[in-house]
Amino acid sequence: MEQRHPEKRNDRNTDLTSDQNLKDRPERQESDKAEQDPGERNAIDSNPGERKPAEPNAGERGSRERNRGERQPTERTSGERQSVERASGERNPGERNPGERNPGERNSGNRQGNDRNQRDKDRNEGVADRHEPVDRVAPDRMAGEIAREGRRSADNGSSERQDRSAGERGPADRGTADRGTADRGTADRLVVGITLGDYNGIGPEVILKALQHNRMQRICTPVIYGSMRILNRYRNILNLKDWNLNGIQNISQASHKLTNVITCWNDQNHEIQPGKVTTEAGQAAFACLQRAVEDLKAGKLDALITAPINKQNIQSEEFTFPGHTEYLAHEFGVQDNLMFMVSETLRVGVVTGHIPLGRVRSSVTRERIVEKLNLMYQSLKLDFGIQKPKIALLGLNPHAGEEGLLGQEENEIIKPLIKDLREQGRLVYGPYPADGFFGTRSYRDFDGVLAMYHDQGLIPFKAIAFDEGVNFTAGLPIVRTSPDHGTAYDIAGKNQADETSMIQALYMACDVARRRKEHQDLEANALNPKQVVEK
Repeated sequence: MEQRHPEKRNDRNTDLTSDQNLKDRPERQESDKAEQDPGERNAIDSNPGERKPAEPNAGERGSRERNRGERQPTERTSGERQSVERASGERNPGERNPGERNPGERNSGNRQGNDRNQRDKDRNEGVADRHEPVDRVAPDRMAGEIAREGRRSADNGSSERQDRSAGERGPADRGTADRGTADRGTADRLVVGITLGDYNGIGPEVILKALQHNRMQRICTPVIYGSMRILNRYRNILNLKDWNLNGIQNISQASHKLTNVITCWNDQNHEIQPGKVTTEAGQAAFACLQRAVEDLKAGKLDALITAPINKQNIQSEEFTFPGHTEYLAHEFGVQDNLMFMVSETLRVGVVTGHIPLGRVRSSVTRERIVEKLNLMYQSLKLDFGIQKPKIALLGLNPHAGEEGLLGQEENEIIKPLIKDLREQGRLVYGPYPADGFFGTRSYRDFDGVLAMYHDQGLIPFKAIAFDEGVNFTAGLPIVRTSPDHGTAYDIAGKNQADETSMIQALYMACDVARRRKEHQDLEANALNPKQVVEK
């Protein structure tokens, strides 16, 4: 192998540097001006014998200055780079094209490539130790901060930076820095159940997209009540194969690092038919819901997120309810509850839910409105942390009755009720005409809006916040949320479903569950007046 003299190597680098990256020349000139210190020039021009012992030799200094001081302490020298490049089959530095990156940039690219290869390997293994520091979260972090960090982590660029940072830390450093957080995080970690819903709808798709790459493990331990076989079929259809599901038989086997799946029925003879309404899919949806409710009653789950069901094919001798809400109220012995549609900018509850329109008028009574108002008021305080909620009531009739011209319900029921509540100190206002109220965005001035019937509240809500909206059931002793959409058979299995509402349902379930736990802790530790001793 030909031995090159250091001075010749520097001449080669000088020629190469002058030929490549011409667009960087202004920056290089600025750098050269900054280096015009007479002492430095003398040191470069002097002969090696006159140099101070601590200074680098002239060849090394010249090479570094011509490369604009970009070399880092961990970077290879020119000779080392040439050896590595020749061993790996790359071109000799002297044969680089003018547009090619300089050696420092190429080394940086190689390091990034190694990081990407390592991350891909980790994902194929399900979960890796290198991701543990990123997935853990301190238990005392406020619920809102947890949700915001989870949203930021969903961003691809953020995830890559976090993965790279974790990869650069040594195993010993990870164990020392995170051991305390891991112990506390596992003990305090929320366990949330997610029911599969109708597997021929978009439920499996939005669940898999929301949980892919185990990104929800930052804030909770997810357990899907469904079928490993069905979910794997959808993973193949949707090309979501770069992460693993953890099949378990019961919730006590759940891993805090993985997305867990409990198969709730004998799924060997079940084949998915996206977009089709089948009896088998309805029976499977009920089996998943039933199994999750059992674990809720046993205190093994902190919250429940339900994927969409078909209200017709789920009907059976055991399930004779209009939907999830009524079934859960029955199972937990609750006489009344509130369908509460929630987004970042709008919260809408309804006085009458899943009943025919012909029965709405007879169901809108003073007593029923008071019940729903109280449920909304308590939920805004307990579940959403609003100490003095401000609530708007909508009228039943068009234009809120037009002073009795279009109906008397506003004058006879709603207005007198609002007057009484205001005298009690409640911030309740109305009745407002629904069309003008939403058209002028007056909902922004209130913490909650109570509509008189289902479509009066849900049509504007979904028009305003369909993608990020969440269906929250207020008044239950357990936390239950769901996305605000249905089965969407027309796009099932086509990789077109948007998972945003499912993600928001997960975040909200965790937020509400944490607030309720904090409230319980405060009540348990509250001072008993009898124990207070006056000094």
